[in-house]
Amino acid sequence: MKKYKGLRVLYVGSHPLFTKGASAIHMLKMCQAMANLGIEIECLLPGWVKKERLFEYYSITTDFRVTSIPLATGPARRPLHGLLSAFYARRKRKNYDFILTRDLIFAYFSTKVFEVPTVYDAHHPPVNWIAEKIIGSFSRSPNLLGMSFNSDGLRRTYSRLGIAGQKSVVAHNGFDRKAFKGGCEVSSLRMRLGLPLDRKIVCYCGNTYKGRGVELLVRAAERMPDVLFLVIGGREWDNLFWREMAREAGTENFRMEGFVAQREVSAYLQASDVLVMPYLSGMTIEDGTEAGEFTSPLKLFEYMAAAKPIVATGVPSVLEVLRPGENSVVAPPDDEEEFFRMLRLVLEDPLLREQISQRARLDAAEYTWEKRVRKIIDGMGIATP
Repeated sequence: MKKYKGLRVLYVGSHPLFTKGASAIHMLKMCQAMANLGIEIECLLPGWVKKERLFEYYSITTDFRVTSIPLATGPARRPLHGLLSAFYARRKRKNYDFILTRDLIFAYFSTKVFEVPTVYDAHHPPVNWIAEKIIGSFSRSPNLLGMSFNSDGLRRTYSRLGIAGQKSVVAHNGFDRKAFKGGCEVSSLRMRLGLPLDRKIVCYCGNTYKGRGVELLVRAAERMPDVLFLVIGGREWDNLFWREMAREAGTENFRMEGFVAQREVSAYLQASDVLVMPYLSGMTIEDGTEAGEFTSPLKLFEYMAAAKPIVATGVPSVLEVLRPGENSVVAPPDDEEEFFRMLRLVLEDPLLREQISQRARLDAAEYTWEKRVRKIIDGMGIATP
């Protein structure tokens, strides 16, 4: 912590707040991590923001400054927030050492127009040729300190496009240490959450749209009637489809909780017996972009921190973190029978469950939000006070 104390950072966020997506969670957890490291952090957000509600909703426990730009609302929110934030950053230039952002519009104006030191934190490929041109233009700016990428696959994508910048670092996403500190007995957690005490529970946490493999869990529930298959998260219109699929299959051991508050996620994970990531090879992010090469799902690191056995499918970006047979059990992405076999193996072998879950817990120590902040700052060669 002493190493970074006195460093001043402006974090420019742009994502919609108080939604069920992971982007805002990532943004605020990064700011909290910087504050935990002793960094003087200001988070610049669009719209009217009441800090107390914001911190409660996203389970933020370390205080930091939040500034909002009320004009950045409506259909033009993203470009307007990027532009107005750049004006703000230029006006407050003496108040910080550098800027960290995921907002490409802001990054363009901050580096190309206002000449302020910026780190661009990339989390997906350019969404279209316009975004590619914008990123390409500021990737060569001397005011861009560098780019950080949430996976090595994403860095390779930017490199192939020739827009990875002069300096880059891979910094996978992370988890909040405080959410998994200590622990409660499984029986106490299950009683509080309304989960059965006498059944094995296989849990999936995250989005439920195309390619996430939820259909595998419905079919697994048909084959394993003594096991409860629990899904937390997902958009309601997606979840309705899977609930109907389960109803038609007659599976009474498939349960979808829907959206769960961030502060409750760790409880559901720790109350389960096995945590699964049944991604298909064609898995996508929200806009339909295939993401197996670059995704860095927050739940992966929360699964590891929960110290529960992980059964996953081997999409490339997940295999940057998971090591089959050591901290997880992994099946090929589109091999349904092998996924079922691996799942049964873990459910039936307590020694295997213990070995891979404890190895995952130890490995998780390298994927805290604080470690991610350190990788970015040190990887960019940013001088600390």
